[in-house]
Amino acid sequence: MGGGAGRVVRRIWVEGRVQGVGFRPFVFGLARRWSLSGWVRNTLSGVEMAVQGEREAVEGFLRELRESPPPLASISSIRWRDGGPAPEVTGFEIRPSRAEGGWRTVPLDMGVCRECLEELLDPADRRHRYPFINCTNCGPRYSIIDSLPYDRPRTSMASFSMCPDCAREYSDPGDRRFHAQPVACPSCGPQVWLAGPDGERRAEGDDAVTQAARLLAQGRIVAIKGIGGFHLACDARNRWAVEELRRRKGRPAKPLAVMAPSLEEVRGACRPLPQEGALLSELSRPMVLLQKTGPGVLG
Repeated sequence: MGGGAGRVVRRIWVEGRVQGVGFRPFVFGLARRWSLSGWVRNTLSGVEMAVQGEREAVEGFLRELRESPPPLASISSIRWRDGGPAPEVTGFEIRPSRAEGGWRTVPLDMGVCRECLEELLDPADRRHRYPFINCTNCGPRYSIIDSLPYDRPRTSMASFSMCPDCAREYSDPGDRRFHAQPVACPSCGPQVWLAGPDGERRAEGDDAVTQAARLLAQGRIVAIKGIGGFHLACDARNRWAVEELRRRKGRPAKPLAVMAPSLEEVRGACRPLPQEGALLSELSRPMVLLQKTGPGVLG
C-alpha cells in the first residue's frame, strides 16, 4: 500500500463538470482538512489526484468528495485504486494540467455571484464597478476557452499578467479567488471603452458604460465586445430598435435573447412557470423560452 502501517496511497479520477467550478481548490482544502498529502490536476477528461494518509482519513476524504462537491460541480463518475508509489510531496499541491486523453466536459460560463456583486457595488472595494469581476464561483469559462484542460494560459486571459494583489488572491488557499483562472482587476485585467462607428474612442471606464446605457435608452444599437466575443444589444421594449436589429442581422422571426436584472422584472413581461423561474435563478443564467404577458410587451 505504501506509506507504512495503517496508511494508504489512493489514486482518484473524477469526470463530469469538474473544471472551471473551483474543483481543484476544493480538493486542496479538503485534503488539508483530512491531513492528507498528495496532488490534484486537470486532465482532458476531468480531474486526477493522488492522496496519501491514514486509511480512515482517505475514506473520509473520498466520501466527502463524492457527497459534497462544490456547488457548481456535477460529478458523473469517480474511479479509484489503492497502491502505487507515494506522492513525492510532504503537503498537498495543485499541479500543472495534463493534456492527454480526450476531453469530456467544457466548463460553463456562470453569472456573477452574490459576493462579487457586493464587491462590485462597494465604493471601497478595489473592484468597484469593474465589469470583468469574477471569482472561483462565477464568471466566464466556456466563452474564454481556447483549448482544454481549463487553465489561464489556454484562455483569452493568457495575455493579462496578474498584478501582485490578484496573484496573492490566486495563490491563497483561503481566498475566494484561489485558482480562479479569469481573476483580474482594474489594474491588470481587461479594460472597457466606448468607440463610435469609425472606431475612435469616445469614452473609457465608468463613463463608457454610462454613455452606452444612454445610447441604448435612446434606441441605438450597441455592439458589446467582451473577452468571449461580441453581443449586439438594444432596448427590448423599443419596437423600432428591435426591428432595426432584426433587419441588420437578417433575423426577422427567430427569438432574440432578452436580459433582465431580476426575476421580478421578468415577471413584469412574461409568465414563467415555476420550473422556468428556477432555471432563470441558476447561477449559469441559461436562456429560457418564455410566454410573454402580451403581444406588445417586448419589441
